[in-house]
Amino acid sequence: MHDPSASPLSPPTVQDADADRRFRECVRRHGWDPDHKFLGGYVDWEWRHSRHAYDDLFTSVRGKKVLEFGCHLGGTAVVLATLGAEVTAVDVDPRFVELTQLNVERHGVAERVRVAHVPDTTHMPFADETFELVSCNSVLEYVEPGRLPGVQREIDRVLARWGFIVILGTSNRLWPTDIHSRRFLMNYVPRRLHGLFPGRPVHSVFPWELRRGFGDYADISKQDQGRLIVDLKAKMGMTGPRLAAFSAANWLLRPIGLHVGFVSPTITMILQKRVGRGAGDG
Repeated sequence: MHDPSASPLSPPTVQDADADRRFRECVRRHGWDPDHKFLGGYVDWEWRHSRHAYDDLFTSVRGKKVLEFGCHLGGTAVVLATLGAEVTAVDVDPRFVELTQLNVERHGVAERVRVAHVPDTTHMPFADETFELVSCNSVLEYVEPGRLPGVQREIDRVLARWGFIVILGTSNRLWPTDIHSRRFLMNYVPRRLHGLFPGRPVHSVFPWELRRGFGDYADISKQDQGRLIVDLKAKMGMTGPRLAAFSAANWLLRPIGLHVGFVSPTITMILQKRVGRGAGDG
């Protein structure tokens, strides 16, 4: 854990002007706006939000070997490295691998982040139990449903015993509106019938697929009867009536053994691998 008396970490800033120029050029080459908050500003957004899931909420990532699964533009990888983790960032899309490499360079943390293109995430090029924590930030809903169990077994294989999986920002199929497409009720339409409803694709997953699919894991999100998730949302900036409603929903879910991160629009779940059998065991 961090020493409470230590000075707070400064947020990551752009350190390398040349890498910043190349990052912006690469973003434009793909037809995107480098000034968009979820492109050029993504690191800042993740620092203000997802950082709190790794910064002393349940453990410290300082000095730990962390896998950023589905690194996208590298926003979370930069945050993890700034917090002191040794990060391996992977993605199936070579465009995002290139952008992540430029992003960690422009923020001056390239020496703490290894970036790798992994086309098949059911077979990752890492030894068993390599990592102490795996970050899955807004990624598992994009995995093809038929491939998700294999991906989960592989994540379990590379995660050390007693290691953590942090699931954030994952569109919840229980929610009536898909957060990515903004399409109402499409989460309740069977996937095989989605082709009958033209429009933006729906990317969502049921929370029990994530809770059970990795193997024998404890859901430490239920720590202190779910207050851990409520406190996390408060640190992320949720306030007022919205936070009160979030806390009330968590209180109502306690008798059935659930927490509000299980049923909210984006799934928030922190799982810890037990010493017993995992999904990747024979």
